[in-house]
Amino acid sequence: MQRPIEPTREQDHRWLIAAGGTFLLLYAAWLLWGRQVAWERYLIGNLTMTFSSLVVLWLASIARQKVGLSILLSRQPVAGGQIARLRKAWTWLVLGMGFWALTDLVRMFAQANQESFAIRNPALNLIYLAGSIFTWVGLAVYPRQPRQPLGRWVVLFDSTLVTAAALTLVWMMAIQPVPSFGSTLSGGWLAALYPLVDLGSLLLLLNLFLLSNPDHLPAPFGWVALGMFCYTFSDLIFASRVVSAGYQSGSFSDLGWVLGDGFLALGALAQLRSQGETTQHMPFFLRRMRARVQSLLPLIAAMVLGGYTLIQWMWYGQLSLLGLWVTLVLGLGLIARQGFLAGEIEMQQYAHLVNSVAEPAFVCDEHGYLRLVNPALLAATGYTSAQELLGAPLQQLIHPAEETFTRVQQGLGGGWSGELFLRQQGGGLVPISLALRPLVTGRGGHLALAGTAHDLSEQKRQQAALQAAYEQIAADRAELERLNARLEQRVAEKTADLTQALQQLEQQNQALQQLDRLKSDFVSLVSHELRAPLTNINGGIELLLSNPKWQSRAQKIPEHARQNLELVQSEILRLTRFVETILDLSALEAGRVPLYPAPVALHVVAEGLDRQLQRSEEGRRVRWQIPADLPPLLADEQALNSVLFHLLDNSFKYAAQGAVTVLARAANGQVEVQVLDEGPGIPPEAMPLIFDRFYRAQASDSQATYGHGLGLYIVQHLLEAMDGRIEASNRPEGGACFTFWLPVVENQDAS
Repeated sequence: MQRPIEPTREQDHRWLIAAGGTFLLLYAAWLLWGRQVAWERYLIGNLTMTFSSLVVLWLASIARQKVGLSILLSRQPVAGGQIARLRKAWTWLVLGMGFWALTDLVRMFAQANQESFAIRNPALNLIYLAGSIFTWVGLAVYPRQPRQPLGRWVVLFDSTLVTAAALTLVWMMAIQPVPSFGSTLSGGWLAALYPLVDLGSLLLLLNLFLLSNPDHLPAPFGWVALGMFCYTFSDLIFASRVVSAGYQSGSFSDLGWVLGDGFLALGALAQLRSQGETTQHMPFFLRRMRARVQSLLPLIAAMVLGGYTLIQWMWYGQLSLLGLWVTLVLGLGLIARQGFLAGEIEMQQYAHLVNSVAEPAFVCDEHGYLRLVNPALLAATGYTSAQELLGAPLQQLIHPAEETFTRVQQGLGGGWSGELFLRQQGGGLVPISLALRPLVTGRGGHLALAGTAHDLSEQKRQQAALQAAYEQIAADRAELERLNARLEQRVAEKTADLTQALQQLEQQNQALQQLDRLKSDFVSLVSHELRAPLTNINGGIELLLSNPKWQSRAQKIPEHARQNLELVQSEILRLTRFVETILDLSALEAGRVPLYPAPVALHVVAEGLDRQLQRSEEGRRVRWQIPADLPPLLADEQALNSVLFHLLDNSFKYAAQGAVTVLARAANGQVEVQVLDEGPGIPPEAMPLIFDRFYRAQASDSQATYGHGLGLYIVQHLLEAMDGRIEASNRPEGGACFTFWLPVVENQDAS
């Protein structure tokens, strides 16, 4: 539910950064081209510094309030103690920034009352010092990832060297020159308070940087460090000018304070944007340099101290013996540090190798004391921290413990592998496959013993399960043999029953085939018996209606009698066609259709069918578009006539209005014939079934459209018997389209 508001927060932060950048640009422009009048310098200079410090306090307060909520909404696994520690750190930072903002307010009102100067006010300096102490505490308790444990000696050397160099620089740059400022001793020490506090803050940040993992350093640290550097620049200039009474509000020295507040504000915004991450990346311009800067920081500190001592001697003719001796000591310390660093690098190689192993692994010395354990070993034994195992004897982890010394000696002698038990913190035992291999240094001596363990719990469980399965299989096999004997007996009985049932089915099948033949013969006989009476009745009625004798005396046949006779004649014709269809269907199913393929002119067949259809009103809707120069078809003329009749009859039934068009063209050794109507078309669900026997497109069409669903079935079988085929489709403009193809005569002379 919180994801949709993320872009809004990001956009708000961008607007704040843009507004702060614009404010700094305007202030820098005023420092360059403004500040001509004393009251203007006092008003704008003090208001700018006070405003920037209040903005920093406001953003830090928001960061403290939102830090717990942002962690909960970020859905990241952060420990509750870490959340409390992060909130505590921002509480101290807010207190420190609040005291700093109070310092700016007091300084502004003190200058307004034209006191001797605010820096000489002890209460003001105490407020500033209290704010600095609170800020130091907040930075110290801010959660960070510590540096790798293998580098503790190098970290100690780095911290000692950097601290010594920084303290010496503080003495040489800020404390030693104070009596030479020409002021009273108390005023000079008060003037040096600001740079001393800032240098102390930088010293704290440098040590925290050395003690932290450079790849996961909190983002606010980078911005706070930049802010402290800017503060130091302005405080040094401020202290020197205050003692010499040369400081004025609204000078360029104030730019460092305002710029430092801007970096502190960016630190608060970085915390707001972190969404609960307590170890973010540093700013982008330090991402590629963080590890290198951390490793080179002692060397840089020594070079800065030596360079400052040399510059002081060359420019001012004063050689600082303290700076010279400390520089020499730092040089010796750097040389010693390289030895520890070489050992650390070598151990880190082993550490990376061990930590990257997915199986439990450890490194112990030749006496069997643990020197390195990987996370997989901690997870397997139930320990939460490597410090609980480092320095402990290997007997604490291996069972049986009395064999540990022997296994260590065998491992140092050339390696050993076998199965043992790994003892967990709670006393449980885990079966493992342990392999011990010696680690040899470049000087040819044994450095330590590396061990890797593979958890055999799953294999042991599977082995036990397999053993139980084997025993179960043996029992099941005996039972299966008994069941198999019984099954064979029952199979024999069922086989006899099935054989008898199969014989009965064969007899019933033969009876059904005989009944089917009798049915076909009966239908054919009945159709033949119906054909002759229907033909005679139809001929008699046609003779009665067309006799010239009755035409001259038509008044003797009433009109309703003539209409009834014509209705009877049409029904007899329809019944005759149905009988013919049944006979054709019976002949098709029996394979007794007498087809005589021969060269047939399609337009001749169409003309004969057209003359037959002209007697009915539907036949006058047919539009024949058959070219006379089409090549002759290889088909049975009577069957082709039946195909065209059934297709036209189907169009008459389902397209009650509109023209029915018959098109023909020759292509690829075939003649393609299309029968098109202007009806509703064929429903998509009926398309696959349209040529099935007795199928009709709609269940209710028998009431409105006469038919039995046999015409298209007969058409398909007649065309297939003549090596042709047929397809049905719908026209884009509406209506159905039936297309069939028949081969043409390839060699007319030969035929």
